[in-house]
Amino acid sequence: MTNLRLFFQILQISNKKILNSFHSSRMISSPEICQCPLVDEGASIVNSPVCNGIILFMMLIESYMKGRCDIASPCNRIVSEKNPEPEYDFIVVGSGASGAVVASRLSEVDNFKVLLIEAGGPEPIGSRIPSFYRTFWFNELVDWRYRTVPSNYCLDQEGQGCMYPRGKVLGGSTLLNGMMYHRGHKADYEDWEKAGAQGWSWDENLPYFDMTEGNKQIGSLVSYKYHSASGPMPVQMFNYQPRAVDELVNAIYESGLPIITDMNDPSTPDGFSIAQTFNENGQRITTSRAFLRAKWERPNLSVLLHSHVSKVILDGKRAVGVEYIDTKGNKKTVRASKEVILSAGALNTPQILLLSGVGPRETLRKFNIPVVEDLPVGKNFRNHYGATLYFMLTKLNNTQALDWNVFSEYILRRTGPMSSTALTQVTGILYSSLADKKRRQPDIQIFFNGFYAECSKTGRIGEPSGPCPTNGVNVSANAAALLPRSVGYITLNSTDPLDPPLFYPEYFSHPHDMIMIKDAIKYLKMIFDTDILQNKYGIKLDPEYTKQCANTGQEWSDKWMECMARVHTDAQNHQIGTAAIGHVVDPDLMVYNIKGLRVIDASVMPTQTSGNPQGTIMMVAERGAAKIKEKWMEKNARISNLGQSKAMYQKLRVGPYGPYDTEVTITSDTNVKKSVHKLEILSKMTKMRSRS
Repeated sequence: MTNLRLFFQILQISNKKILNSFHSSRMISSPEICQCPLVDEGASIVNSPVCNGIILFMMLIESYMKGRCDIASPCNRIVSEKNPEPEYDFIVVGSGASGAVVASRLSEVDNFKVLLIEAGGPEPIGSRIPSFYRTFWFNELVDWRYRTVPSNYCLDQEGQGCMYPRGKVLGGSTLLNGMMYHRGHKADYEDWEKAGAQGWSWDENLPYFDMTEGNKQIGSLVSYKYHSASGPMPVQMFNYQPRAVDELVNAIYESGLPIITDMNDPSTPDGFSIAQTFNENGQRITTSRAFLRAKWERPNLSVLLHSHVSKVILDGKRAVGVEYIDTKGNKKTVRASKEVILSAGALNTPQILLLSGVGPRETLRKFNIPVVEDLPVGKNFRNHYGATLYFMLTKLNNTQALDWNVFSEYILRRTGPMSSTALTQVTGILYSSLADKKRRQPDIQIFFNGFYAECSKTGRIGEPSGPCPTNGVNVSANAAALLPRSVGYITLNSTDPLDPPLFYPEYFSHPHDMIMIKDAIKYLKMIFDTDILQNKYGIKLDPEYTKQCANTGQEWSDKWMECMARVHTDAQNHQIGTAAIGHVVDPDLMVYNIKGLRVIDASVMPTQTSGNPQGTIMMVAERGAAKIKEKWMEKNARISNLGQSKAMYQKLRVGPYGPYDTEVTITSDTNVKKSVHKLEILSKMTKMRSRS
């Protein structure tokens, strides 16, 4: 902000035309006057591996964003506790998809003192721009930068293993993901119960899904039968769909594949749609923005940032606190009078448990860790995964999707390409040849990537794209298995808590996974063989990314598809199961035989859901928090039934920009109305086609 004059001078030298355009629309200005002081904090987009070396224009964008009250939200800023108290009632470890929800719900009770501990720092301002959703991947300031142990997959990573971008930041991985909202299907939770999660059926989970979801398109796109408008997490389509999305949906319909309006409607479990996502006012909404409140508003909630929890402190078989490492490398402790809740995620929670003496006896003895409880921690490691194919659009110039006009549209109206994830908002959930359609449980998913407004050196219209394969208008697509049979494990690399654990996902260890992924690739071929993509865009496989499989056989053959799956393995960031219900924790999420210790995150999910998991993880958090309240609230204040619980949550519920209206907000954006109308028409035509 103080550097705007410097940017102004540099721009004047480098590009007078851009300067005049910017000047004439009065877009460079002093920071807005907000109710609270603006603070420059968090990682910068100029350090992004995705936009490496692209500085000037991106710095200008970031500087402007930091001066906008609605984006920076300075009054809702979460400040790290400088002098934490020696003891709290509850300690929550991790502030991601589950931890932020748990800490918020517990701190709704005035006499609960809650400490939320996060290993990373504050949420970067740049992460709030939807089109920048990959910008912070593998940035060491916000990402754990995990990789799997190298094996016969992710071979394009040259022996480094598969990438796992995982959030080390306030909001966790809800800051890094594609923001899609999906609840899974009824059969997913039947599988949970079979795996030992008694009481976690679809019907029993539904009220807790409703507590979180604040759907803005009930009545205009989706039905109240399958959605809730009362939760703090805004759910709706992005307010912008580029023409490429429209053309892609046309191609999908041309291919004969189904189009649906709502991925969460159980009557249409399979098909392609423009997904509803966690966004509001053209911005990403993380769990930290939706749920956490500043100290002045929630004085009984303390947050400790840049603090790496190394282990749970156990007194015999009772959790009494945690040990953590601060920014100077000092080990410190803080006690919990009631419970310690691990919400560090499916990759970090098992490491903390193992270092605390809770885990497989043979693993603990190997590292000379005293065995407190012999449990299969780290086992049952599951993830969605598949293959990535890269394509070239030979009839289009490959230019950056981000330019001065795009930036202008966003800063003036919070819409345009920067307000969405471009092609990534289109997804399809389908059946493989192995699926049991009677259960209405699709087992493969298709994702698309490209046309991202995420990088530009100058902001000039028509600027050539960089070397990244999905910069500019080139595209890629992911063909993923949602219910893979392969199961891996996580274990320690050493007893140093700062040493990342070892991840063995065991991809392709079960032959059915390759069948599902090949079936998904065949669906991609159907789409990319359509007239609209072939004749209008000249789409073809990018030879740079097929050369390693050139000698395996003809393109699209079985051997070629298997090679592509092993070389360009798509390891999704949907890891679950490493402290599963029925194995490590009981149905109330208490660690077996350890008092005062719960796990509330994706670790407890015993099997995968057939869709994007954030919605399910938040549901788990709601149920876990409700269980804690039921146990610890005084009898005269105890919530006697779920209806009263929901009423209390509604009364206290506040969104990132103030209280949400209880009435459903139907967007008036013309672009969105067109997309909704198109989905409705194609969905009806799909149903007519299936009946004929």
